[in-house]
Amino acid sequence: MTHDGDAGVPGSLARVLAEVAAERAAQDERWGMQELPDGTGGARTTAESDLARQETETAAPYGEDGGDEVPARIRDQRHVLAEEVLEAFAEADPDRLRAELIQVAAVAVKWAQALDRRPTGPDQRRDVLGRPSADSAAASPDRFRAIVDVHVVLLRGDELLLARRSGTGYGDGLWHLPSGHLEEGEPATDGAAREAAEELGVTIDPADLTFAHVMHRAPDRVGLFFTTGKWTGEPYNAEPHKCSEIAWWPVHALPADMIDYPAAALANILGRIPFAQHHWSTSP
Repeated sequence: MTHDGDAGVPGSLARVLAEVAAERAAQDERWGMQELPDGTGGARTTAESDLARQETETAAPYGEDGGDEVPARIRDQRHVLAEEVLEAFAEADPDRLRAELIQVAAVAVKWAQALDRRPTGPDQRRDVLGRPSADSAAASPDRFRAIVDVHVVLLRGDELLLARRSGTGYGDGLWHLPSGHLEEGEPATDGAAREAAEELGVTIDPADLTFAHVMHRAPDRVGLFFTTGKWTGEPYNAEPHKCSEIAWWPVHALPADMIDYPAAALANILGRIPFAQHHWSTSP
């Protein structure tokens, strides 16, 4: 028996919440903390909320198939989440809006957990109500998913470019390589070129990036490091809300106040070491 919101899969809630936290960190790294107006409330959003609630109430609960006939509309995850989202949109009071947003997040997490419980494999037959058929494959164990980040080493003779982080909540005041998270469906070299454009305002042809190093950082990070000596445009601090300055440093005299893992990766690149593991325990 499982408890505490695990929804039938031990550890499920903790796993999904960890993924939510990682996604939040990735959003902050890319866009920072954006202060935007709520844009909620008003007669139109109230009407939309009432309509969503009515659709949910009139849809047949999951599994109530009325005997041999399938109902025209079955209550599904979309109904539930849409109702919660539109109820949030209808709220103008900040306290009530916050409470509704928490409910939205809880429903979204529960839906993700439901996806984790579904069978996997070649046989995924389901009945007309969406339920696994009697001979469908049993659910397989959860698979680990790493967070991939890409790093760019811009080389100018015997110098490379570093940026000093600021206002991000991670490594602020320390030097780091231009870097960021790889986006879904994005080739690694395209992601590295994108990050260089976003942070330094330069244009790099992905074909001009050379793979130099991969680092597996405990517990769930994989960093890909690329070098290049070709780009278009003069590098500048294109994200002053996340970076206080950029500077060229001699490759053999890098600053002592660097974030530890890019410093280790650069040492490995200079030593022509293609792979390393970082912050993993060496104990058995």
